[in-house]
Amino acid sequence: MRKLIILSYDYELFFGDRSGTVIKTLIEPTNLLLAQFEESNLKATFFVDYLMIKYLGRNTDEHSVLDLRLIEDQIRDIVQRGHRIELHIHPHWVDAKYNGDGTWNYSDFSHYSLNSFTEDEITEMFIEGCNILHSIIRNVDSNYQIVAFRAGGWAIQPFSLLKKAFLCTNIRIDSSTSYGIKNANKDSYYDFTNIPRKSVYRFENAVEIEDVEGSFMEVPISSYYRFIFYKLSDRIYRRFSSQMAIYADGTHFRKSDQLKTKLHFFNRSMFNTTCVSTITAVMSTLLSKKRLLVYIDHPKDFTMGTLISLKIISKFVQSITYKDLL
Repeated sequence: MRKLIILSYDYELFFGDRSGTVIKTLIEPTNLLLAQFEESNLKATFFVDYLMIKYLGRNTDEHSVLDLRLIEDQIRDIVQRGHRIELHIHPHWVDAKYNGDGTWNYSDFSHYSLNSFTEDEITEMFIEGCNILHSIIRNVDSNYQIVAFRAGGWAIQPFSLLKKAFLCTNIRIDSSTSYGIKNANKDSYYDFTNIPRKSVYRFENAVEIEDVEGSFMEVPISSYYRFIFYKLSDRIYRRFSSQMAIYADGTHFRKSDQLKTKLHFFNRSMFNTTCVSTITAVMSTLLSKKRLLVYIDHPKDFTMGTLISLKIISKFVQSITYKDLL
């Protein structure tokens, strides 16, 4: 029996000292991914950072107008090809400053996490985000409905602040957690060290507590134990293979310590195809005992090795989307 996989991509710019441009960070790598999906008969879900679209739309310069049109056209193309668009929110956009050349300055992260806002403010973002995405997508699918959410920076806790927003937008699936990781700094917090070790579970008031009668479904990003074999493989691959070169023109690196975190993976890694060697991507998938695996990737982290990994993995899995779980 083939494994089931959900390929999820956070569609967003870099948050480092260079945000990257929309064309090199989103449009071109996503087009390469879409071509590979078609060749390998794979389906994917793109969690689109709607605030990026909103703030681009506030600018009238040539860069922004073109970038916005390219993003909207690509979103429609994604849906036309049979893939899914879902809601993603990185609220640091509230404090972002436009550089005037197609790039952004994120020097202020005081609103990096949703929990820096009130319940009503979060609800307004969810409603606005769904409306913006629906207004783009429903040009090609008049009945399209957002069904899933991923919190920016995985900051889904405390869920009590977000529950009203989920109910108001009829979103029933979250995919922000991953077993075995936690983080704490002045701008962000989450702790997934004790979530249920399941591929899917229901919850009601807290994503980390299973409730079999819960209104919502948690679909954690899958993680695996990083054996020394994987570490060596990734290190050698990065050192000697050009396939690991980042395609985009932005960076995760920040000179400041503003987002310096106490990030703990407990020697675990999230399933992905962009930041690891093809050997690691393929072997971790083959050796997993779970029937359903959820991958997290980003077009901004795209490497040519990603295409090789996807092509090989597609031979022994069946891809589904979050909507299929409903």
